[in-house]
Amino acid sequence: MRSEQNNVASLLRDSVANDPERIAFYTTTDSLTFAQLWARIGRFAGGLAARGFKRGDRALLMLPMSIDLYVALLAVFKSGGIAVFVDPWVSTRRMAHLAATSQLTAYLGTPKSHLLRLFERGLRSIPISPIFVSSLGESAPVTSVTEVEPDERALITFTTGSSGLPKGVNRTHRILRAQHERLAHAFPAFPGDVDLCSFPVFALNNLALGVPTLIPPINLRRVATADPVIVADAARKRGVTTISASPPLFDRLSELVERDRTALPGIRRLLTGGAPVTDLQLRRWIAAFPEAAIDVAYGSSEAEPVTHIDGRERLATISDVRPLAPGYLAGHLADHVSAKVIAINGLPENELPVGEIGELIVSGDHVCRDYDGAGAEEATLENKLRDGDGTIWHRMGDTGYFDRDRCFWIAGRVHSTIQRGDEVLHPQLVEQAARGDDARIRNVAAVGVSGRAIVVVETDAEVTGDVGTRLTNAQLPVDAIVITREPLPVDPRHNSKIDYAKVREWLAARGFR
Repeated sequence: MRSEQNNVASLLRDSVANDPERIAFYTTTDSLTFAQLWARIGRFAGGLAARGFKRGDRALLMLPMSIDLYVALLAVFKSGGIAVFVDPWVSTRRMAHLAATSQLTAYLGTPKSHLLRLFERGLRSIPISPIFVSSLGESAPVTSVTEVEPDERALITFTTGSSGLPKGVNRTHRILRAQHERLAHAFPAFPGDVDLCSFPVFALNNLALGVPTLIPPINLRRVATADPVIVADAARKRGVTTISASPPLFDRLSELVERDRTALPGIRRLLTGGAPVTDLQLRRWIAAFPEAAIDVAYGSSEAEPVTHIDGRERLATISDVRPLAPGYLAGHLADHVSAKVIAINGLPENELPVGEIGELIVSGDHVCRDYDGAGAEEATLENKLRDGDGTIWHRMGDTGYFDRDRCFWIAGRVHSTIQRGDEVLHPQLVEQAARGDDARIRNVAAVGVSGRAIVVVETDAEVTGDVGTRLTNAQLPVDAIVITREPLPVDPRHNSKIDYAKVREWLAARGFR
């Protein structure tokens, strides 16, 4: 049944009603209250309506993480439209392809982004395409929230494409609301919180909770090279109490705090995800922020969160079923998440026993059930499973196992599993063992090449012997250890997840075929 309350924009409307003068967004130079934000959204929705945008229409958002992004995004929601959000890390060519296959009514981008329309025919005929999106905010406001069905599309985001072409993830109003409820339960807000957030979708959760968000002064394409002094100065100025970001930003901030203990006071929580976090990283973060809780979340574009765990608990936990090569402890299942470990490419009905490594599948009311755009049907068939009860399970693409306490441990990516003769090796088990707590090692990648297991170690030191000893002690056989000073290729979204395909290309160029 259609109603305003089904529309996820009503969550923000409720936050405005609760405390209209609370700050919704900070930047380094500006701030906006919830009331001011809601007024801007209303005027922007009015601008869309005046140009013919209506319920069910699609708007491409080609805007960086900014106040303008959230005004445009929530105006689309409020109008009953579908926001197609393209992350800033996506390459120009891929961006144009994704945009051109999304059946768009509106193109909401920066002036520079309109250059794409010169090269992509499908983008030139979009009806609503202002060069300056701010012009849409000069119209008479729309005051009401459009009534929608709970299962209408609201937001299309794209996967990184680490296991193939990027997929358009379909988030309905129901799924976005459920995702907010899961995040709010797992990571509750405290009175007075201000969150420095580099995850664009997580800022929506802050708005629903009434928590002010500081949009960080960093380039989201290059989080690993962010200037920690600039970030810390902005955080102090705005009274930040929590930080939600990918691991490289915490590495940078921890390095700063090690030099200057006064650089970033008052932080009560660090929340991270998007890539494996090593024990060495956790210890450094804890040393830099001894008073802060450190939450490590695990999920994907299709299902977030799935699990989470406190960093100190993770460090204190020893796998009770795989002590030699445990993998990365992802933690306890989030509220209202069901999960199973099955054989790779297996069926939901055939769950593996405790301690046996297989493929993780999950279900829940915040888990996306299908995909959108070109190749959506094939992607849905490949990544979704339906059991005998009709439950839809999402294949996370990761391998791992459950321990006796029902905590999940990650072993690797399904598509990067190494077949070495009759033996199966899981890359993150190998990488974890190879790295150990060796501070000389910056990164490690384990890949399969023609039936051989090759470990590539990014370091400036000669560590081959130590790496080999650790792998032997973990009973993980490999065929070669390659040392490089060059940075290993990582994902563009979080700057921390190994890009295995590019590592194989790198090795092939050096004779490993």
